[in-house]
Amino acid sequence: MFSVLIVVIFFLIPQIVTGQGIFKDVQNRYPRVRQARENSEHDIDSLFQTKGLVYPSEEILIVAYKRERLVNLWVRSDTSETFLFIKQYPFTAFSGTLGPKRIQGDLQIPEGFYYISHFNPYSNFHLSMKINYPNQSDSILGKDGSLGNEIRIHGSCVTIGCIPIGDESIEELYIICVDTKSNGQQRIPVYIFPSKLDKQGWSELTQAADNDTSLLKFWHNLRQGYDIFTATHRKLSYRVNLRGQYIYSNNHLAINRYPWLDVHDAQNCLFNRLEPPADYERTYYPLGSFEDWLRHLPLKPGNPQLYLYNGTEKSYQDGHYAVIDINVGQEDLQQCADAIIRLYAEYSFSKNDLDNITFDLTNGDAVGFRKWISGYRPLVSGNTVTWHKRAASDSSYDTFRAYLKFIFAYAGTYSLSQETQCIENHCDMVIGDIFIQGGFPGHAVLVTDMAINPRTGEKVFLLSQSYMPAQDIHILKNLNDPDLSPWYKLDFGDILYTPEWTFTKEDLKKF
Repeated sequence: MFSVLIVVIFFLIPQIVTGQGIFKDVQNRYPRVRQARENSEHDIDSLFQTKGLVYPSEEILIVAYKRERLVNLWVRSDTSETFLFIKQYPFTAFSGTLGPKRIQGDLQIPEGFYYISHFNPYSNFHLSMKINYPNQSDSILGKDGSLGNEIRIHGSCVTIGCIPIGDESIEELYIICVDTKSNGQQRIPVYIFPSKLDKQGWSELTQAADNDTSLLKFWHNLRQGYDIFTATHRKLSYRVNLRGQYIYSNNHLAINRYPWLDVHDAQNCLFNRLEPPADYERTYYPLGSFEDWLRHLPLKPGNPQLYLYNGTEKSYQDGHYAVIDINVGQEDLQQCADAIIRLYAEYSFSKNDLDNITFDLTNGDAVGFRKWISGYRPLVSGNTVTWHKRAASDSSYDTFRAYLKFIFAYAGTYSLSQETQCIENHCDMVIGDIFIQGGFPGHAVLVTDMAINPRTGEKVFLLSQSYMPAQDIHILKNLNDPDLSPWYKLDFGDILYTPEWTFTKEDLKKF
């Protein structure tokens, strides 16, 4: 008996060593899988060779669109950080409507983020791959104890909530998935969207929702993931919160750059650290927009003390909720209006939109970065500005910071108030607007994020500021409403009270 055991172990050693390669061998024992491999392997080899990819690749990813009735296959090689689209498979049947699956027997195809959890080589629908529905989000948002669980991508041309793509297509996709899993990919993601969520698709989807705020809230959450994947072609990194929402933590360096940082910790950015109040959802802005860039600003860990430009602690430490991870400089220059100018200019620099970096001095003269990088420098004499060629052309980040240092010295709340536009109705506020009172001194704070209650339409917002003397840029507490803090209600009454200044609705302006 002992010798038999030794022999068994001896023969198992190669399989143990090869690890996931066993999965392919096991699958090949089934007649349908062997036949599928024989039928599709030539086309698979040709498909990957045409795209310049080694087969099997490092990772694959499946994306399905219900309205368009398409399953898209994406592939990532071991030499790339991003996925490449290589083929699409049309649905051969469809059931239910647009919207997530929330109860067993509703005929709905789920919507959300899943992975392949089981391969069935003896499916009633030729071959099938089960997804892990219900996932954590479905379990929170669906009907408890009655969600169903048999959701598959399969062959044939019939469905009651699954995704059929026909026998020929499932053979090819099944083999690709088997081989990639055998190559080491433990979980093959499956993203299922109600439709393509670009501008046109979203417009059509909101009409289909017919003012169903719960459905729009869910789709808005999916759209955030859609935008990230579309912009980066990288696998989504997310968790599910207690309300069933997907909270994304993809590193936004692939979308947004913060040039003063070498590393941007996505987990520690404003978006992931400061969630909206209960029942509120962040308002939508396109990835890469100034609004999106602001709400992903990096924060210092925890809520550290505020420091002045000279390294000493600020005397007042009770008004900030978090500190933005951005340097202040070693001179008393980057104060309130300057901090707003800094963020606006840093965004434009990160997008290489150098023509958009121009600011007025207190005398009203505009000083643009484009002329600065050509080597010209402004000379201020009294109330007059003249330009002189003083340096070689240079568009480096160091040159950009030197430009900002000059702007900080000759601009402030007065000039910024003059060059920004009044907003007639404060209810039209968007991220990036500013509350500003121009003067000597005046003060300015920046609207850094916003959220809305989809049921009531009520909005809330975050504010950030620097102050005098120049100091860390920080997120403000709401001292008048500690339960809501750091968020402020858009319906704040006649006076907006911030920890160190008061504003009115008439003080709201935009670039």
